Amino acid sequence: MKVSSFKDPLLLRAIPLSARPAAQQTMRILERPEISTSASLIQDTNWHVADYPEIHVAGELMQIPYRMYYSWPDEDITSQLTPAEHLVLACWMSRHHDGRVRQRALSLIFASDAPWTIPFVVQLCGEYVIELGKDVLAFLNRDLPGRSVLQRAYKQFSNENPQFISLTEQRAASYWLDDYRSEMARDEYPQLAALRILARLFD
Repeated sequence: MKVSSFKDPLLLRAIPLSARPAAQQTMRILERPEISTSASLIQDTNWHVADYPEIHVAGELMQIPYRMYYSWPDEDITSQLTPAEHLVLACWMSRHHDGRVRQRALSLIFASDAPWTIPFVVQLCGEYVIELGKDVLAFLNRDLPGRSVLQRAYKQFSNENPQFISLTEQRAASYWLDDYRSEMARDEYPQLAALRILARLFD
């Protein structure tokens, strides 16, 4: 396996301490990107950053970058990763600048019950790629009801992060208003439909 000595502290901080050893191993297969990882977090905009809420999972602060520019490593390299390392890579790639890469990563994240993956999923409901919203909505409707551990984790996340959920809904509504209101009713927009499911998980 090709090993890099390059370290990206922004990506490492996106992964909780429980999974940090896997993140450190996974970092070794990433090649330095031409564009540095964005210092903005997923709850930030380009200004008034301090106005936006922190994100916590099971009490631990999550600092997830808004965008990253690494290439997905070749299959002969990723095939040597452990399941935990694969999951770390998928979560990082869900922040990729290319929506198709984010969608590929999302399909891998759905297979995990790890609670710390949840903000990576929820964030995609506040972005403009409608295919990602459709994927999240299908997952929440089809898979989540049968996975009690993960369902409880989503409920806890929603209760711990109401401001982030609200901000994500505002962003989704803005994208619907700007891009899709002539094509579908607000209730039919998949990003907003997915967030309504999460809203029902509140205590």
